[in-house]
Amino acid sequence: MASLPIPRRYRTVVYIPSRTDGCILEVCLSIPTTASPQPQAHTGVIIAHPYGPLGGSYNNNVVGALLQWFESYPLQAMGDGTPLLSASSLESNKSTTSKSKPKRSSTGSDPKSPRDSTEESTAESASARKSQPVSLSCVICAFNFRGCGKSKGRTSWFGEGERDDYQTIVDFLQSGSHPRRDSGASKSATWTGKVYDEAGNEIDLPRIPFISRFILSGFSYGGMIASTIPPPLRNPSDPGSGHLPTSYILISYPAGVAWFLTSGMQRSFHKRARAILLGQEPDSSQSATPSSSQTESSTERRQSMVKAYFIAGAQDQFTSLKTLLSWLKSNAGLDPPQQVGSSPSWTLRRPDGAVHLDVVGNMDHFWLDREQELLDRLQRWWSESHSTNN
Repeated sequence: MASLPIPRRYRTVVYIPSRTDGCILEVCLSIPTTASPQPQAHTGVIIAHPYGPLGGSYNNNVVGALLQWFESYPLQAMGDGTPLLSASSLESNKSTTSKSKPKRSSTGSDPKSPRDSTEESTAESASARKSQPVSLSCVICAFNFRGCGKSKGRTSWFGEGERDDYQTIVDFLQSGSHPRRDSGASKSATWTGKVYDEAGNEIDLPRIPFISRFILSGFSYGGMIASTIPPPLRNPSDPGSGHLPTSYILISYPAGVAWFLTSGMQRSFHKRARAILLGQEPDSSQSATPSSSQTESSTERRQSMVKAYFIAGAQDQFTSLKTLLSWLKSNAGLDPPQQVGSSPSWTLRRPDGAVHLDVVGNMDHFWLDREQELLDRLQRWWSESHSTNN
């Protein structure tokens, strides 16, 4: 009798408390179940939905299409030097550490220690990893903001509650990489580490692998929230650890109605998005005034770790192309075209390639029955923008 095939992914729904006020959030979690013999970069993917009071939830056509695309499409990206994991990694590490200490040579000099050799080989392999593409294994969270679906609470007036919800999902995905510590400051502003089922019973934390990069995405309101979430730190407890490579996928960005979605507080959202897209350091994280050379170096590093993809319909009901292009010029450094060709669809790229805009002709805000076209364009952008280290 033939054995049943092992599912490639495990999809489940869990409930976790938001980081500041404990509001319970409904999270659809999709985790790969099959180990690959080839090294992979585990990638945290977050998908956020449109505005809740207007019917938004993760049961949305675009959110569902993105979820299935991330589950099925074999993503690749250039390595950044982060060690990769494979099914044979642990066995290899065990055999390396189990070797005995080398004997003293006949000349009287000490041979290189295993640690020295490991450090040299690690540096060489890190350089090699930067120059070749690696496969991405996605751990995906599509979640409901507060007040949506089975999440508790209600939609906030100014969008700050939803920013906390999104950041909670980032913390949740990094729980497998950096276990939560109950000691230290700002305990009330971090994820509690607890996970619940639908009945409210506490359950074991799902086994989440070490996350070495992130994809922060959102549709409409969800994209606006995602654009204000900074690239996650390599070590959340160490602000000096640097940021993980992060890609932003922002669909039908609602620049024209941000004032309504934030009750007039859109400037704070624009400021946060501008800091991310232009590689600037947030004001709150600067404990001392850096020199100009340090600032330039830091900006270049952050810009090189961030890529952003905007896609919008030419007939978007909520944001005109003029408004979107003005927003992108002010907040993403993307200069508008001198003139648009006769084609109803066109693209725009920042000179460094880090920010890309796709405009789709004869398309409105919602992408109904055009989801596949959206995914095809997303797939083309990903392949083009992540095939080199530039």
